[in-house]
Amino acid sequence: MVAAISRRSRWRSRFQALTPARRGALIFIVSGLVFASTDALTKTLVSHAPVTAVIWGRHISYVLAILIIAGRRHPTRLLVSSRKRAQLARGLASFGATATFFLALSLLPLAEVSTLASTTPLIIIGLAGPVLGERVTRSAIVGALIGFAGVLVLIGIDPAHIELATLIPLATATLYAVFSLLTRALRSDPPGTTLLFTGLIGLGAATVLFVVVPGDSPPTIWQWAGIGVVGLAALCGHSMLVRAYHWGRASDLAPLGYLSLVWAFLFGATVFGESVTPQAIAGAVAISFGGLLALRSGPGDDLDTRVSADYGDPLDPDECR
Repeated sequence: MVAAISRRSRWRSRFQALTPARRGALIFIVSGLVFASTDALTKTLVSHAPVTAVIWGRHISYVLAILIIAGRRHPTRLLVSSRKRAQLARGLASFGATATFFLALSLLPLAEVSTLASTTPLIIIGLAGPVLGERVTRSAIVGALIGFAGVLVLIGIDPAHIELATLIPLATATLYAVFSLLTRALRSDPPGTTLLFTGLIGLGAATVLFVVVPGDSPPTIWQWAGIGVVGLAALCGHSMLVRAYHWGRASDLAPLGYLSLVWAFLFGATVFGESVTPQAIAGAVAISFGGLLALRSGPGDDLDTRVSADYGDPLDPDECR
């Protein structure tokens, strides 16, 4: 017991000795591992349980966690919003991104899904001009083109032989880009409010989907437990992101999000026995490089463009006190 306390004290001292930027980077990298682990657990679940049940259960655990942590004694205060239509649109985009991501995990290798879904920054760059009226720089356009080339390499350049399933994670990336742009438009609302609206709208849509498409057999009690862990772990990962952005600059941390591709390839190879082909590596490198150019020179350095199984807002721990 004394030895364990001593080790924790040493780690705490080493962490406090780091510069703020390095503290933020360390927490950011750990949060990426949390997201990658959650994605791996999600893939395991959707391989054996109905996808609709996993989506529904994930939203239940997420909403309950928000009510307990952010709502505390007065959860109704989180329902006050001046832009409910935008909240509705954002919630639907979040649900669509989550649903398509989970569906893609049930059909494709983890590494391939994560790579294709990581094209979100490139889509944001493409939408920033017409939607937000922002000026898009030349290097951002070059980055988008390089990233698009990476997508073509990954899914195959011949349109006649493209597997339709590979388009699903691209739909995830598009929906998450819309979600991110709407997030910018809702900055006037408290984060807890946006969290709850997104969770409730997603839960409503997931309930309808679960009733309409219940699946062949319900999940086992252990699968339900795993589904609950997915929602809680995702919320934990986003809380860590808040701390990371507290210590580090968004423009410095955002490129580290592409480490999630490395974790995805490692989990895919070690846990699921997925083969790592040269074509997949080349596509991932091109998408990452294009995304880095887009993030460095494009709009929204404050947007978190990492894609994972969870698409809620970061929960500020200071709100929970």
